[in-house]
Parts: sequence; structure tokens; C-alpha cells
Amino acid sequence: MSARRAAETTDNGPAAQHGPLRPRRGTAVGGAPVRAARRTRCASAVLAVLMGVTLSACGAMPRSGPVHKVIEPTGQSQQSDMPFNPAAPRPGASAQEVVEGFLAAGVGAQDDYSVARQYLTPQLATTWQPDARVLIHSGNPTTVPRLNEGEYRTSTEVGAELGPTGVLTAQPQGSTRVLDFALTSVDGQWRISKAPDGVIIPDSDFKQIFQPVDLFFYAASNDKNLVPDPRWFPKRSTASTAAVRALMNGPAPYLGDSVTSAIPQAATLSRSSVPVSGGTATVDLSLPSFDPADVAKAQRMEQQLRATLRAVPSVENAELIVNDAPVDTSARSGPDPVRSVTVPNRQVGVSDGRLAFYQGGQTEPVLDLTLPEGATVAKPGMNLEATTFGVVNTADSTVYTVSPGKAAQRRWSGSRPTRPSFDPQGWVWGSDRSGRIHAAQATATGEGDTVTADWLRGRQVVSLRISREGSRALVVTTNDAGTKSSIWIAGVVRDESGRPIELEKGNAVAADVDVNTAQWIGSDEFVTTALDQDSNAQPRRYTVAGHYDELPSLTGVTSITGGNGSTAVYGASDGKLYMLTGSSWALQSEDVTDTSFAG
Repeated sequence: MSARRAAETTDNGPAAQHGPLRPRRGTAVGGAPVRAARRTRCASAVLAVLMGVTLSACGAMPRSGPVHKVIEPTGQSQQSDMPFNPAAPRPGASAQEVVEGFLAAGVGAQDDYSVARQYLTPQLATTWQPDARVLIHSGNPTTVPRLNEGEYRTSTEVGAELGPTGVLTAQPQGSTRVLDFALTSVDGQWRISKAPDGVIIPDSDFKQIFQPVDLFFYAASNDKNLVPDPRWFPKRSTASTAAVRALMNGPAPYLGDSVTSAIPQAATLSRSSVPVSGGTATVDLSLPSFDPADVAKAQRMEQQLRATLRAVPSVENAELIVNDAPVDTSARSGPDPVRSVTVPNRQVGVSDGRLAFYQGGQTEPVLDLTLPEGATVAKPGMNLEATTFGVVNTADSTVYTVSPGKAAQRRWSGSRPTRPSFDPQGWVWGSDRSGRIHAAQATATGEGDTVTADWLRGRQVVSLRISREGSRALVVTTNDAGTKSSIWIAGVVRDESGRPIELEKGNAVAADVDVNTAQWIGSDEFVTTALDQDSNAQPRRYTVAGHYDELPSLTGVTSITGGNGSTAVYGASDGKLYMLTGSSWALQSEDVTDTSFAG
């Protein structure tokens, strides 16, 4: 059987039976996290990604093997959204040309990478798993022969890596991967008999082939809030199916136990796809323990699925069927879960060395606050109710919280403490160049607790902000020289009382960027910039999926903050407060600076 024929049978033939069934990650019925199972599944996924891929210090070199772009015809086929049509193997191609052609065919996701499979032996074509990982390369790969005949090695510089569950992770500059191949003759033609799972794609083409889709899970600390979990899927008509399968497999590892799912682990799809008709996606589940009378549970499942599927292009609504019966939740009224928590328009800043409120061009002092004698206040923050405030006393690098009519509470000290961040559960957070994470009850006394975050050891934390629903931390770490930074998102794990106990290992949204602060402006976006530079700083607006837009530069920016969306972004420079307005920064006040919205 030819490699092409083998590829054509993968949907229903041998490939459909290949490989172990992957256990699903998520939560048990009722939303209780299943932590041990999650750890095991994560380890298995990582092992699958690492097989055949080795970190290397090799540099990138030019490659051969062109990729031809064509305009695909419109229609409902999977190919309709694919802008690339890679070339099939050329008769008589050399072994090296076959390897290079196979790598170039990674841009052709249509028909389950049928063109790429033509470069493989019939046996490998049925077992190769292209979705195991995607290496997004920023340089040109190079392929060279090894000592043994028919063996080749490809080295490439990688800017990001997409894991088997669709989680995109930025890689530090200079990261490389090495891929080894073995070839044999099939009917007189070179074909690949050994290759690592996955594909490689140029960074300039990645977003033309893949699209981000936000899955949604319930916040473990408050099931009235939904938390986005961005994944990247190929632009195919099967995106709705991919999103539901990923949702049923549970949250990304970096969110872990900070979120829960209303969909029980025992649930399975009754059919192989999630069809979309007239803008409505139909999710048909099989769930033996489902009780149709439990309308509350059914509604939570339906709301989670609807929120997720509405993030898929062309889907406007979702219909849930369980055990062949449509689910009717009309008997239970109430609002949908909140997808984005908003903050008040009022900010807190520094005016004449004291805390002051700012809103709409007006400034007024925060009354009846008693700060330590001789304190030099900076980096103020406040809770949502504007009843408790946090400041950094730059005179002794100590963080204090203070409420009107009460004595200031000393919290923690460190090298260049971050701006205090308040979560909706009543905790104030911070960090410093040591990488330790601090959290204290805002209304209690004492220094609070150290939150476990082993993955931050050896990293200098320059910014820490808790998301507005309290389930995620936005962290910026920098190198020793302070010249390059990484931006991370990590789930906040709490005990039953709501006390923070751990930050899940973060996922890098950006790496080797020139920033030292990041501020939430919504549930799925944030702004960044480099503070205290003499030259123009280049702020950016990021989504949690890794997209970013350049914002207008601001010379000598000393702070940046955001309210509800990109229309409420403020920056301070030279003791003045500016607001981002279109393509420029408009002066707002000369009376207040260093402002921050609640949170």
C-alpha cells in the first residue's frame, strides 16, 4: 500500500486505532479538582512532546524546499480555510529533498496533513501524529546528512511551541530544536521511516493556519465567574469539535486547580463531531450518571459549552443533548456567569506625596490615612471597594496596607517590591527581585503568607498582578541585567477558606521582551511597557492568547495602568498623567501621577 493510500485511510483505518487512549483532565462531578490525575496526564503529554525533539545550541542556516501559497476555493470543506497547498514528493527526489519537503508540508493541515504523510513510509504514515506539537520557527531550518546512510538531522530556531492540547508557549530568543530522521526505499523512492511527531511552521505563516479559541472554565474560588483558557486550533471546519474535545479534557496545566469544569469526566461525545448549522453548534454527550431533573448542573454545563463555542468563528449559540435527549434549562432562571469582571473608573495615585483619588480630570485626597512617619509612598493600589490601600515605602523598600482611621500595617520588605495587587477574595499580593510571592489578608494584621511558586526560583519578579476574578496571576520576570523579560500567566490555587497556597507553573505568553510591568485591562487582555527609560517606551496591548498590538510610544513613562479595555489606559511621565487616545497620549492632569485602578 502506498504512503498516499495509507494517509487516506487514517480517518477510519489503522491510524484511528493507533496510540493509547488519553485520559481526560478536569474535575469530578460537582467541580472538585482531580489533582493527582492531572499531574500524571501532564507528564504523559510532556513526554509525548519531547520524544524526538532535543534542545540544542545550534544556529539556524538557510533551507531549501519551497512552499507554494494558493487561494483555496470557497466551500464547506476543511481545505476552504487553508491558505497553503504544499507540494507532494517529486519522483526521484533525493533523501534530503524528501526530508525538506516533509518539513515544508507542515503548513498543509487539510485532510489531516495528507500531503505530509505522502513523504512517509506506509507504516509511519498511519502512526505519525502531526498534532503532537507545532514548532513555530523564527529562522530557516537546515538539514544535513548524518554518518549513517539514510539518516538526516534538521536544526531550527524556535520562537514558540504549540503543545498537543493547543497551548502556545513562547520560547526565549535563541531556542533551538533538533529533529532526527531515517529514510528507506519504497518502490524505488526515498521515504521517511522514522520521524518525530509534530510539524514545523514559519512564524510568519502560523496565524494564517491556526486560530485562537478561548475555552472557558469556572473559577474555583467563585463559580459565578468564567475564566478564559486560550487554545490554538487549525483553521478547519472541525474547530468546534476540537474546542469541545479540549474542553472535556480539562484546563491547561498552568491553570490547573485554579479552575473547575461543570462537564463530568465520565462524559463522552456521542458522535465524532460537533456539527454547526445556522450558527448553532450541537453538542451530543453520553453521560450515564446524568439526572435530567438536576437543572442546575445541566445549566452550568450548557453555559460553559455555550461560552466556549461562541469563541469559534461562525458559532453563535450551542444546543446541548445528553443521552439522546435535548437538555431544557428554561425552568432555571438567572444571569449567565460573568466572563469579564469590571473595575470602577476611579483610580488611586500620588499627589504631593500623599494618596489621592483621580477620575475624569478631578483629583481629591484620600482622607484619614495614617502612613508611617517619613514614608515616601509609591506604587499605590487599592481594593475594589476603595477601602483598603497598599503602598510601597521607597525609603525602606517595605509594603504597607492602610485603611481610613486605622494604623498602617507593615506587610513585607524586599528588593524593589512590586505594586500591591488586591484580589476580590480580600488578599493583597506582591513580590520582589527574590522571586518570593507574598499574600496577606488585606483587613488582617501581620506579614501574611508566602505563596508556593517553585518555578520562580532564580527569576527576578518585577511585576505581579492578580486577575479581576482572582484565579490567575500575571507575572513579569527579568534577567539579571534587567534587559529582557518574560510574561507569564499562572493559576492561583487556594484552600477551602480562599487562602492562596500556590501559583501553578506559569505559561510564557511572551519571552525576551523589553517590558518590566504588565497590567490587566480585562479578563483576556493586558498592557505592558518598559518603565523608567530615557528613550521612548513602546507599550503593547496583549491578549492572553499571545496576540499583541503596538501602542503609541510615551517618553520617560514611569507607570501604566488600565481600566476596562483599551480605551481606559493611562500612563505617567515627568510627574504628569496621560490617557491613551487613539494614536497619541493626551495630557489629563499635572496634579497626580503613578495611578492605578482597583485590583
